[in-house]
Amino acid sequence: MSSRCLLLVLLGLACLQSFTMAEHENGPDRCCFSFQTHQIPVRLITAYEKTERPCQKPGVIFTLKSGRQVCADPSVEWVQKHMKTVDQHPITPEGPN
Repeated sequence: MSSRCLLLVLLGLACLQSFTMAEHENGPDRCCFSFQTHQIPVRLITAYEKTERPCQKPGVIFTLKSGRQVCADPSVEWVQKHMKTVDQHPITPEGPN
């Protein structure tokens, strides 16, 4: 009887470990590890997204008209201003008709 209980406990721990490891594998899709140091002209930015909480550093990913994506530090003043500008004047992918 005790060996059966031990087996169930070990099986339960193995399942728990697998679930915990799976959680870490489903972490954030994208994180910023370094930031753009020079200000990007706001006219080149089409969109932005904030990195997710599990990332080591909070960041903002700007998408440029060229399709390139650039990480920026959200605590920097020009980054905050650019985010507000993009929010106030969203650019549609289709452009003007």
